[in-house]
Amino acid sequence: MIRLTLVALSCVLFAGEIVAAEKQPVIGNFPFWTAPKREYADQFVPGLNAALLLTPEQISKLHEARRETIDSEALRPTTRKDLDATEAQRAAASQKLSAAQADLRVRASNILTAEQRSVIEKANAAYIEVQQTVMQEFQPRLVAAKGNDQAKEAAQKELKERFTAEFIRKLDGILSSDQKVAMEQAAAKEREAALNPKKK
Repeated sequence: MIRLTLVALSCVLFAGEIVAAEKQPVIGNFPFWTAPKREYADQFVPGLNAALLLTPEQISKLHEARRETIDSEALRPTTRKDLDATEAQRAAASQKLSAAQADLRVRASNILTAEQRSVIEKANAAYIEVQQTVMQEFQPRLVAAKGNDQAKEAAQKELKERFTAEFIRKLDGILSSDQKVAMEQAAAKEREAALNPKKK
């Protein structure tokens, strides 16, 4: 009887742990990153956000900051493309969006630790360096492929693969072993979710 009670209790506790784990907030594709001509960029490679090793509290605060800035109800109508809007209205909407983005950038920076901000800065610099190197290498092929859709598509695919490989190689010198593991695990989950979009 005691054994059955202990087994039942352990099952309840284990189920509670699973529920707790499932309810942990996730950061998703939060735009921490900056690229040329893009102040807010998505992850450069799958799983990159996980490398920041954000705490659940940080993730909740970051989502709240996003809801109150670039995803706010007050801003949403101004971000839609309105063919009837005047030039002045479009300019005002653009200014409002820029202010919200700047506000989010400051709030996100204040939520992150100095180490997390350093990882972001180093990854942004690595992205620019790798992008310039790979683009320089592939530019002749892209020019030669002009007018040939098949050759252009092949060159772009190879360029993307080369960039990813080189960027991950750069990250190897930036991230700690724990950060690399977190990134690899998140990347695997993101790839699985992309293959099975309806799976929850």
